[in-house]
Amino acid sequence: MRPPCSIRALLALFLVSNAPLDALHVRDYSSTLDNRLLNFPGAPIYPQVPATNPDFIHAPANLFLGIGWPAHPTDWTRQMALVSPRHFVYATHYPLGADWDIAFLGTDGQQHLYPIESQIPVINSLGQTTDLMLCTLASEVDAATGIKPFPVLNLASESAYSGRQAVVFGSFVRAGTTSIGGFTTLVNDPGFDTTRFAWFDFNHDAGLPRECDYQGGDSGAPAFMMEGGMPALIGTASGRDPQGWGGLPANVSRNYLSFIPAYLPQLDSMMESKGFHMTRAIPQATTLQVQHHTGPTLRRLMPGNVPLSITNAGIVDAHNVQLTLQSAHPPSGIAGSMIQEALAGNTWRCRRGGLGAALQSPLTLEWNSLPDVPEIQVHASLRWDGATEVPVTFTLALVESYASWSSSLANPAPGEDPDHDGLSNLIEYAVGGDPAAASGLSSAGNRLAPSCTRVGNTLHITHRRRSDASARGIFYQFESSPSAAGGSWIQEPRAGSTVTTSALSPAEAGFESITLSVPLDSERRFFRVRVELDE
Repeated sequence: MRPPCSIRALLALFLVSNAPLDALHVRDYSSTLDNRLLNFPGAPIYPQVPATNPDFIHAPANLFLGIGWPAHPTDWTRQMALVSPRHFVYATHYPLGADWDIAFLGTDGQQHLYPIESQIPVINSLGQTTDLMLCTLASEVDAATGIKPFPVLNLASESAYSGRQAVVFGSFVRAGTTSIGGFTTLVNDPGFDTTRFAWFDFNHDAGLPRECDYQGGDSGAPAFMMEGGMPALIGTASGRDPQGWGGLPANVSRNYLSFIPAYLPQLDSMMESKGFHMTRAIPQATTLQVQHHTGPTLRRLMPGNVPLSITNAGIVDAHNVQLTLQSAHPPSGIAGSMIQEALAGNTWRCRRGGLGAALQSPLTLEWNSLPDVPEIQVHASLRWDGATEVPVTFTLALVESYASWSSSLANPAPGEDPDHDGLSNLIEYAVGGDPAAASGLSSAGNRLAPSCTRVGNTLHITHRRRSDASARGIFYQFESSPSAAGGSWIQEPRAGSTVTTSALSPAEAGFESITLSVPLDSERRFFRVRVELDE
């Protein structure tokens, strides 16, 4: 057991001045077998370009392209693990330069550099700074480079990790193996006693080849366990108790790594603003659905919006939710509670770090001007950690608008009358006339203008109306006036009047006949049909 107040027991793994730096100690170390990369470091530090080591013994080296290093002339030996396209984890006690770039080797054989945006320690449940730090890159690591973030191994309990073999990385792209011996929270070790650690021991007298022991400069380097043939993060290097310290045997040293699975909620919360969560190597199953809802009528060549929602219908949280939308007529923008990105190929990507059980994430697709087509098809693809992609296609019907109807006219203003037949463009649109041909009849031979007939003591006033007038935003109103003077018109029907709807004769698709029947009296009155457009 370590004695009380063992302040010196946990050693910060600093590179001090120009002293020689010893990378991770690996029993029977071989650069041919234990170095993840060849020719490290590469450009811009030295002219040679690093490459994955085909003889790397611990796992295929190309599975670890998510491990980066500083592109820095003196600190290039450090190693850190990518956990999202924008984030990597590291050790709080070993901060990086704010102006440094982090380099990763891509599948194209080239280094790809990303500046650091921020470095923020993870805070434990007591509000204390831990020795685990989340660092944010200024831009996303491009997936096309083949550089992939690592998931974290989320087993059911700490005991499930004990005894399992881990691949442990240190500085200089060196790796070794070990078995996790247990877990601890240290006491009276300032800067470290706030952190949950996994530990492993190293016997300096005897042991298996490839077993490892941390050295100065290894801080922040990642450790993994293989899950399903893929590396899954368990922690980052934090410190080491030397041989015989705090009750250890004289030939045994103890190594500590910040245990990442203990801080998943905190890390998720810190990453949420960038639209990411930590990926779980063993995700829990849940069900997500994407739906589009009835919204305002969509009119051609007019602004329009379509409400969508993503719903988590399961009982556990979903992580790294992503909705991809593609259309020949993509929206101008998307509003809502997700990060939206316009991509090439008429594609939008919306994402958020997580969506809690039974919660909904609303989105609104927005068009500044809808296309002049009868309908739009939108192809959606919904993804989240651990799920098979869910494809959805929905069709949006577009109603003809005055703007689309009049788009070919030389004088498209509603009040213009280009054919001089006494019917303005707006009236021609409302009754189905042709603004380029002076005719009082429709193509089916029906009268375009309102008509008035008297039968006994009843006056019948009839006009044409589009059957989809409401969807088009066209409003027809009977009005009467005793003098036809401006400001004297009032809405009809008055008491005793009736309004009926019937089919046109001959029948005409898209139109109907509206008749106002008014009892006659001794009062002199004028009647008209007023047409208004509200798009």
